[in-house]
Amino acid sequence: DRLILVDAAGYPFKSTSVPLGFRMARIPGVNRLMEYTLPYALVQASVRSVYGDPGKATPELVDRYFELTLREGNRHALAQRFAQMNFLGHEKIQSIKLPTLILWGGQDRLIPPDNAASFQRDIAGSQVVMFEALGHVPHEEDPVATVEAVRRFLQAK
Repeated sequence: DRLILVDAAGYPFKSTSVPLGFRMARIPGVNRLMEYTLPYALVQASVRSVYGDPGKATPELVDRYFELTLREGNRHALAQRFAQMNFLGHEKIQSIKLPTLILWGGQDRLIPPDNAASFQRDIAGSQVVMFEALGHVPHEEDPVATVEAVRRFLQAK
């Protein structure tokens, strides 16, 4: 009965930094090769690039992301996801009629923070919480702050 968007795609955008792994996943042929080999350093660089503070991308966090790429089907799914970068169009976004919380990292270099305003404009009654120091994955960088924003949203009547 409610919707929470976190640094969501939905509008065309211009990234100021796209992780190398994401760029490679969009290239036909290269993305097929990535299904069989994906260097740890590439995963590490990609994770670091989506954090507002790349220093928070600990070795343990990078290990977790890398281990996820080893699960059967995950690399293929990544390539498919980037091949399907279709945007809804504001007409469909405007049709959303649920109370909506829009969480965004102010340092998101993948999907620029100004996209949060586009969602807020097109989803009636939505609210934005901008985490100025965080990047594309604010829920990972500062789970306490993001959970608190979610808790307030869910408890509001």
